[in-house]
Amino acid sequence: MIPFWLVAALLLAAALAFVLPPLLRRDPDRQVDTDAANIAVHRDQRLELDADLERGSISPAQHAQARTELERRLLDDMASTSTPDRVASRPSGRAVAVVIGLGLPAVAIALYLLLGNTAALVPANRLGMTEERAAIRHKMLDLTASLAARMQVRPDDATGWAMLGRAWVSLERFPDAVRAYAHAAQIKPDDPGILAEYAEALTMAQGGRFDGEVPRLVEHALAGDPRNDKALAIAGTIAFESGRFTEAIGFWRRLLALAPPDGDYARAISAGIAEAEAALAKSKSAPSVGATAVSGTVELSPALRAQAAPGDTLFVFARAAQGPRMPLAILRRQVRDLPLAFTLDDSMAMSPANKLSGAPAIIVGARISKSGNAMPQSGDLEGASAAIAPGAKGLRITIDRQVQ
Repeated sequence: MIPFWLVAALLLAAALAFVLPPLLRRDPDRQVDTDAANIAVHRDQRLELDADLERGSISPAQHAQARTELERRLLDDMASTSTPDRVASRPSGRAVAVVIGLGLPAVAIALYLLLGNTAALVPANRLGMTEERAAIRHKMLDLTASLAARMQVRPDDATGWAMLGRAWVSLERFPDAVRAYAHAAQIKPDDPGILAEYAEALTMAQGGRFDGEVPRLVEHALAGDPRNDKALAIAGTIAFESGRFTEAIGFWRRLLALAPPDGDYARAISAGIAEAEAALAKSKSAPSVGATAVSGTVELSPALRAQAAPGDTLFVFARAAQGPRMPLAILRRQVRDLPLAFTLDDSMAMSPANKLSGAPAIIVGARISKSGNAMPQSGDLEGASAAIAPGAKGLRITIDRQVQ
């Protein structure tokens, strides 16, 4: 049922996007056009009076009286178009826009509940509705494509670009959504709502990974609005997946304070908090994680700084000194984070069967990738330590060579 109402909301939003702008647009020339029309009518009527006088149809006295009446009527008509009280008594375009914006969705929903096939929303009655869903999706694609075309001639409309991003997300066209949100963020780089939605779309475009630009977007969104629920949810998830359980609990408790009590959303947040608290307790009771963690600092050689851009991906990893080169623990950041203080432990393992604590000797390395690919490629910049035992502290890794 939820997807249906999301589709309905999108269709209503698209319809309002075409209906409301003309009503909201000011028309400063309307009064001028009305005055010009009144003057033209007055001129024509005066010419007819003059003609009647020349033909003898009316007397000079009647002509003078009629002319006076015409002039008085012209003044009344022109005054009526500029009198504030008279103008205010007519509904403005903005007032009509408000009525439509609030009334149209309500009327549409009411009519559907009254006349529509609400039984089709019940899961048991959805058999055979594939064609109908396909038709709805096709219609949504058409509306979204029309909105996308419209935004090409309105490149500075951040609200429109954000609306386009939401439409692409609802259609699961995440790369298109990312491009739309990126455009909106260029126009309004400090808008918390746009930044949080941009981070969400980017996460989905990356297959559910909260790396790359996502942490920076979320941090920026929360700096502008500490109560942004979407940013709080993502920030908590990033902290949880990075093993920073105390931070995750803090973000999610702030989110819980904003959620309606006793609802499904609040229960889901509470479950996440409970899971983070359990993981935190487990991490405190497992000394092997802390005992085998390695830490240190990564820096970039001055000779290679011109070859790295701030947005390039930085990988810091530990691998076994002997055997497979698959990382036992890996951390992903960006060049702008350098010099970077890091810690690698078992919570960052790529596979539960291959952990840092299980290797007798490891090598810690760092690599800058322009492509963002975890596999080394020609042109990447890298550096590594000598073989060390798990649990080493104070390592200093310098990225000082280029992959050939």
